[in-house]
Amino acid sequence: MLKTNRGLIKCLLLSLITFGIYDLFLIYKMAQEANLADPSSKKVGGLIFYLVFTFLTLGIYSFYWNYRVCEKFANNVRAHGKTPRITGGAWLLWYIFGSLIIIGPLVALYKQIHSWNDSNVIVNSGR
Repeated sequence: MLKTNRGLIKCLLLSLITFGIYDLFLIYKMAQEANLADPSSKKVGGLIFYLVFTFLTLGIYSFYWNYRVCEKFANNVRAHGKTPRITGGAWLLWYIFGSLIIIGPLVALYKQIHSWNDSNVIVNSGR
């Protein structure tokens, strides 16, 4: 059973307490579960791939990775007749342009986490 009760506050607090190590765990789990949610499309790279390519591209790959993850979750939710909370394009808009109003990246992360939960509920139900 995949976890379906992740939340923004809990993720932020655990990340703060563990000095960012929890973020790495989230990236690992998000990639793994995104590939389970939408196995028909190209796989999303895991933690090592994420870290190496984010370093090599000076952070740009992290935007692409999050875009792909959100798209995989949205595809899974759409395939079951529901409206996704966020798509890859919406994530980029909230994260990049939302930075102008300071809380945009938090909104993007909140919607991404809850989209992940929605997708996991579908995967747990056996499709």
